Amino acid sequence: MRAHHRTLLLAGLLTLTPGTAQATAPAGLHPVLATLPGSGGTYLLGGWQDGRWLSDAQTRPRMTTGATYNRLALGTAPTRVQGGRPASLGEPCEVTFEVKFTPAREGLAVLASARLNVQPRPVTALPTRNATYEAAVRDELKRRGLPNPQVTLTRLLRADLDGNGTQEVIIEASRFQNGRDDYPPPVGQPGDYSLLLLRAVVNGRVMTTVLGEHIAPRTPWDPGSSDPMPMATLHRLAGVADLNGDGRMELVLYGAHYEGSGFSVQQWTPAGLKGTPLESGCGV
Repeated sequence: MRAHHRTLLLAGLLTLTPGTAQATAPAGLHPVLATLPGSGGTYLLGGWQDGRWLSDAQTRPRMTTGATYNRLALGTAPTRVQGGRPASLGEPCEVTFEVKFTPAREGLAVLASARLNVQPRPVTALPTRNATYEAAVRDELKRRGLPNPQVTLTRLLRADLDGNGTQEVIIEASRFQNGRDDYPPPVGQPGDYSLLLLRAVVNGRVMTTVLGEHIAPRTPWDPGSSDPMPMATLHRLAGVADLNGDGRMELVLYGAHYEGSGFSVQQWTPAGLKGTPLESGCGV
């Protein structure tokens, strides 16, 4: 169910204290939504109003039909769409709410209030063949017990998240022998992994924050044994956007596992990473 799903997606996240807000959002409600990969639906994650984050349950009754949103898909220009009212997915995800948009669009994306300057600074995709970031992923995997990893970078993004003039880099890397691009297999094989990292220079030093990680067991799981199933999880970046008008851009994270997937929103500053109540997902 959803609580179990959220635990899987948020496990291992580092939580520290953010910096001070730099700007103020326009008055009113600013919902935040995210679209699943492929032909998946768009989930309500929550919102921002009157200086505070709202959960999806708090945001839902305040939304109206016909609101305009910026749709942000990484690597493409923002587009304007109009959204309807949230509707429950029903069992087994009755507390997950989906919104339909016009015109309809497919693919992993974040949707935010059109009244916000959602990307006050450029978010730039970089070539995924990069020896420096391949080495960073390799070192992280070795630290986590994978001695000879096969490093495959699936996405590199550069952005000044907090507006301090220094660029951060977000690294996606994954390898699943039996998975698909957007969904992992039920159980990974030895050597399989998924990593989502943020690299930043803080006080002259390179720091790495792990946004999400999964390392498959080094020995294959025996389904006939009494050992619990080591469920594989794929971690991806869904979007980078200023969702509350404070001048800092939040990170929208996507996670998928066997028969389940969902999103969470994290705030990053040089002081570290902090979660928000914005999240949603569906799984059994």
